[in-house]
Amino acid sequence: MIANRMDALGRVLLVVNPVAQSGAAAGAAERLKRFLTMYCHREAFDIAQTERPRHATQIAAGARGYDTVIALGGDGVVHEVACGLMQIEKGARPTLGVVPVGSGNDFARTLGLTDVTDVSGTDFSPLLASEAGPIDVLKVTCRSHAGGMTREWTEYAVQTVSFGLDAAIAIDTHAMRKATGLAGTPLYLASGLKAFGRAYRDFPVHARFDGGVEKRLRTIIFAIQNGPTYGSGFAVCPKADPCDGLLDVCYASGPVPRAVALPVFLSAKNGRHVHSPHVHLQRASRVDLVFPSATYPIQLDGEQVRATEISVEVIPSALNVLRPR
Repeated sequence: MIANRMDALGRVLLVVNPVAQSGAAAGAAERLKRFLTMYCHREAFDIAQTERPRHATQIAAGARGYDTVIALGGDGVVHEVACGLMQIEKGARPTLGVVPVGSGNDFARTLGLTDVTDVSGTDFSPLLASEAGPIDVLKVTCRSHAGGMTREWTEYAVQTVSFGLDAAIAIDTHAMRKATGLAGTPLYLASGLKAFGRAYRDFPVHARFDGGVEKRLRTIIFAIQNGPTYGSGFAVCPKADPCDGLLDVCYASGPVPRAVALPVFLSAKNGRHVHSPHVHLQRASRVDLVFPSATYPIQLDGEQVRATEISVEVIPSALNVLRPR
């Protein structure tokens, strides 16, 4: 029975970020390859290590002919792999698998996977009890205006798109992790307390939901979610479902004094922020955002983008992923 389940993965490409978990993820990838080979009694598994930013996207975009592409790393490598797979037409698109070896692992939480915190690496058992099923993907159209010219490009996200203080926190964790060695919730809390210090401010935006009336908001945070959490388990949209064909949106608008905003932010760890009068939740199929400045912190699955406008729309059932039975 185990062999049959593993055979269902078909031809597998492992994409690993070798610097994840201070370099230990590279060794975990080799152990995973041996694990798969042992259970399938065959060698149909290739490993590709990323060498630079966006490399995982290039690797995954060239994965035509594979049945399954497994991303081994944190949310960043999962994001890049998903962006690459979305460049392959749906009928030929490989299934995405995830072995979470990162600091946040929020997409893994959405899939119901257990975080791999010990990358000495023996527990790959979730793969034995997984089956492929479709999830929605967020299509993000970005525009940048400079010198009378407009540049437009497309990105994808599987977990979150956000701007404001929450995005600043996510972006800052990359540098803070290197400086402090922190990971998981302590890393995001430390970055959050820093953002609510001297950097505290609001972020005016023009927002439109499903083509409706434009809203002018003074936001502190603004998150568009496919899954419930971001920032290593902060339940920003507790009821978000990646299979419902809708975007879940959470934003806090003000003006909100720092003394009020910080407790609301901390209460999001357990989803209690939804009771604050400053917090607004809604669902939509499309969200259009126009920023007064191109310097706003914007992140997709923890990866920074720079744009003056973004349009986020849901693509229902766009990607097959491995999830526990």
